[in-house]
Amino acid sequence: MSEQAILQELVSAWVSLGLEYANDAPDVSALFVYASSEPSHMYAEFYFEQRGMVVYPSDLAGISISVDRIRRVHDLQIQDLEAAEQKFASAGIPAPTEYKIYYEPSTRKLDVQLSRDLIYTKDEAKTPVRGIEYWLGDRAPKLY
Repeated sequence: MSEQAILQELVSAWVSLGLEYANDAPDVSALFVYASSEPSHMYAEFYFEQRGMVVYPSDLAGISISVDRIRRVHDLQIQDLEAAEQKFASAGIPAPTEYKIYYEPSTRKLDVQLSRDLIYTKDEAKTPVRGIEYWLGDRAPKLY
């Protein structure tokens, strides 16, 4: 399987999962996926732009935001990431360490940025949970 095919499958799975999660939420103009996979650090999360603000899945208005539902979505994201990494390894391709995915449902605009740099392993002061802040700066939702 080629790198492009593995990435296309992963991005498609994540975009579909994010859109399914936000299905009935009003005024969602964008979906963001931030994921990181480094030695001892694996993280994946959805974020949504709703009414001009980027929010965590638990803050998305107009849908069920139960802890069990959010936990299940996280589990599926990590399963997708682990499956992609296995495919990369089988193909002898180094897996990305960071994924930044932006998708606009209304226009189907898709932007995917990848990195193979170690960010969190090299800098213990940084954490993948804050990856969206490193990516979006002031537009990112604040963890605290």
